Amino acid sequence: VPSAAAGLAPTAQVGGQPLKLNGKGVRYRALAKVYEIGLYASARVSSLEQFLAAPGAKRFQLVTLRELSGDALGVAMVQGMQDNAPAAERAKLINQMTLLSKVFADEPKVAPGSTLTIDLLPGRGAVLTLNGRQMVEPIADPLFFPAAARIWLGPRPVDFILKDALLGIESKKPEAG
Repeated sequence: VPSAAAGLAPTAQVGGQPLKLNGKGVRYRALAKVYEIGLYASARVSSLEQFLAAPGAKRFQLVTLRELSGDALGVAMVQGMQDNAPAAERAKLINQMTLLSKVFADEPKVAPGSTLTIDLLPGRGAVLTLNGRQMVEPIADPLFFPAAARIWLGPRPVDFILKDALLGIESKKPEAG
């Protein structure tokens, strides 16, 4: 298990394709650091739309900074997908959200320094790994990876400052509302 101090590498090989770290940031919850996350793409992106439209493989890499329950991580990811899915897609994503909840429920605890990756491999689908171990068969549904990406990059991201950091843009204060 790589140490959390190792941080996120400036590049990654995903599906044999070199990707660059587009941006990274830390997720806080009640002032506690929860995880560091990085977004990897083949070319510089500054919006969700550019990220999803970029050709080839893509990656979110998350390194836990404290112990988390797998169940809580899964629930948080599903909530982020629900919060950001267009109404027309929500029903179509139920099976994938159920699968995500189950996969993470099977991980009693995720130790500090653990690495979770969500990769998009063209022609195969989304691949989830925890500390290098594939958690589930590739999720081929073309709606899944964009729904996962919207957790951090959607209209209601888990954290607006983190969204800007992942997109490599200077953070602006979220509008009240």
